[in-house]
Amino acid sequence: MAPVKILHIIGGGEVGGAEQHVLTLLSHLDGRRYAPLLACLVAGPLGEAAAARGLKVKTFPQRRKTDPGPWPQLVRWIRAEDVALLHSHGIRANLFGRLVGRWLGLPSISTVHSSLAHDYLSVRTARAAVWLDRLTLPFSQGQIVISKALVPEVAARGGKNIEVIYNGRELTPMADPAAERAAWRRRWHIPAEARVIGNIARFHPCKGPGQLVQAARILRRQFPGLHLLMIGDGPLRPLVAEQLEEEGIPFTLPGFLPQARRVLPVFDLFVLPSLSEGMGLVILEAMQAGVPLVASDAGGIPELIRDGQDGLLVPPGEPEALARACAAVLSDPVLAASFVRSAGERRRAFTVEKMVAETERFYDRILGL
Repeated sequence: MAPVKILHIIGGGEVGGAEQHVLTLLSHLDGRRYAPLLACLVAGPLGEAAAARGLKVKTFPQRRKTDPGPWPQLVRWIRAEDVALLHSHGIRANLFGRLVGRWLGLPSISTVHSSLAHDYLSVRTARAAVWLDRLTLPFSQGQIVISKALVPEVAARGGKNIEVIYNGRELTPMADPAAERAAWRRRWHIPAEARVIGNIARFHPCKGPGQLVQAARILRRQFPGLHLLMIGDGPLRPLVAEQLEEEGIPFTLPGFLPQARRVLPVFDLFVLPSLSEGMGLVILEAMQAGVPLVASDAGGIPELIRDGQDGLLVPPGEPEALARACAAVLSDPVLAASFVRSAGERRRAFTVEKMVAETERFYDRILGL
């Protein structure tokens, strides 16, 4: 029997958690049973990375986010490839996947990676996205959510056949973390004695970058050698840089780094103050790198970090509580070490193998195999 062709559809213009997930999943599906294909709506790094791994990928560029132009070419490619299942990621891709699936009589499913209501800077845009999702969900045969926290939201919009499948991350030990730490600090002129806190995340309101700036301002009273490192890009990056300049807080904002996980040994404390979070894939990377964790208890984060065992959790949107938790870890090496040990074991519950196996079982159920 020939492998079943499954087409993944995604925007693909950036490389965040959803894009990393898709790349990992497609690279590890059982090639004897499934033949994955990838359709990107934006020419960008995801398509390039997928092609570099030998995956079959094609770009159907939109002139704007609401452009239906890719429809004819996408339909022709699906027919030519004899695709059996459409799997979409993100609101734009979901619209194409569900409507094209309905048009061609093919089953379609979606993976929900985040809270849709919190994904947009504009309230009007967020409401439109929720409305479109609610309108097209009846055309979908199933939904994968990456945390239990997302289930009520998807169900409230009319989602059916909802399956929780946690993300897994390709994690390989670093050859020499101490050397990486020293090299990156030299590159960015961060003093060897500085206490570096921060994260790897988009500069978006849902990630709470402003909360981290406020917490850093409080922490400097106790830790004058504090240095803030925030890796990533996004609409709030210029504003955050301006705020840090005004506060006089030493900082490094290097922008997007393709291999950002290599930088993790630089951190003395990884802080993720999200106001909304689907799961927080970067948390698994920090766990593997042996960096102690402080985070908000937003969304799916508490499903990864057990408060007081793998790290400390604080209510979202409370920079004072965030600063207290950070101070507790920075001032107690024994506590930090205990969190690192526990988190190192905890991350083994979120493997790529488990994610892939559960996804394949979901595919089989949808396809009746």
